[in-house]
Amino acid sequence: MTDHKFDIAITGTSAFAALLALTLARRHQKHVCLIGQLPAPLQVLRDITLAVGPFSRPETLRLVASAVADLRKFLPPSVFERRDVVFVARGAEGRAATGHVRQMLMGMGVPTTLPPLGSGPRGFVAEGILALRPSAFHAGLPDWLAAAEVRVFAAVEDLQVGHDIVRFAAGHDFVSAGRILVTDGASASCLGTLPDGVVAGWRTAMLTEPVPELADKLIVDAETNGFVVGRADGRLEALAPSQKPEDAGTWLGEMLPPGTTARVIARQRFPVLLSSDGAPVVAPVAGKAAMVATGFGVGGGVLAPALAGHLAGASNSAQAGWFEARTAGKKRAAVAEIGCVGGGAP
Repeated sequence: MTDHKFDIAITGTSAFAALLALTLARRHQKHVCLIGQLPAPLQVLRDITLAVGPFSRPETLRLVASAVADLRKFLPPSVFERRDVVFVARGAEGRAATGHVRQMLMGMGVPTTLPPLGSGPRGFVAEGILALRPSAFHAGLPDWLAAAEVRVFAAVEDLQVGHDIVRFAAGHDFVSAGRILVTDGASASCLGTLPDGVVAGWRTAMLTEPVPELADKLIVDAETNGFVVGRADGRLEALAPSQKPEDAGTWLGEMLPPGTTARVIARQRFPVLLSSDGAPVVAPVAGKAAMVATGFGVGGGVLAPALAGHLAGASNSAQAGWFEARTAGKKRAAVAEIGCVGGGAP
């Protein structure tokens, strides 16, 4: 039996969670562990990380833009690529909000175009957006975590969160941490209750047979942060904002151009935490050495280093103000996002 002590445990192995752990360890000298199974090479894609997202608040877009340069210093160039991203919305309110996002991106110098009428859900194309290449990121992640001395526990038992300490078992090891940051739905039960504005939900990841005309396409549902990614071989990887297979299939059909069909050949559903108003949430859990971070969506992964600085007490004034406004329990009408139209964003 071996005892391990950490400053912070982070649940979830999305790019957001992994980048948060890496930054805390490498830049802020924290002793960090990740709880969760690292993505397998053949696992259906569950998250993407873009340098922009369907954010309707100018302060968020500015923060994301400033964070991109920081992230590029942090990871090798081979991890990045540039993609044209189609942001779409199905409802009238969502389309209006998405139009507002387009105007702000144009004001920041991001080239945008409107897709042809009849080509699918209404929206716009943001051109040349910096993105993480999932295959390259996942391939390098184990070595980066090991170099930063971030320990990964794929499975844990008896996870207990007290008011000043976190404890769990992993195989023959006993582990303790000063606090835990929960970013995924699978570990939420350890909290007992969720902070205001955070709700439990489900997502369905899907892989389809090849649809050659959509190879290398990237479509984002601005109302839910669901996405469809066309691989080079024509297969589609999609994240649907639903639990039931039939609902996920309906959503996928709505994301594709009229007349396009995509047969699903693999499907995985998994629990998530959602922001009820679509805005990011970073919130302490009352009476526990725990916090929840969710609602960052497809454009929020680049904010992981900024969140790490916030947690380490090293934020600048703009970052500190941004995170403070997005604490649960605050009056959040001024920070609500497009996701409130579609029921939240993971």
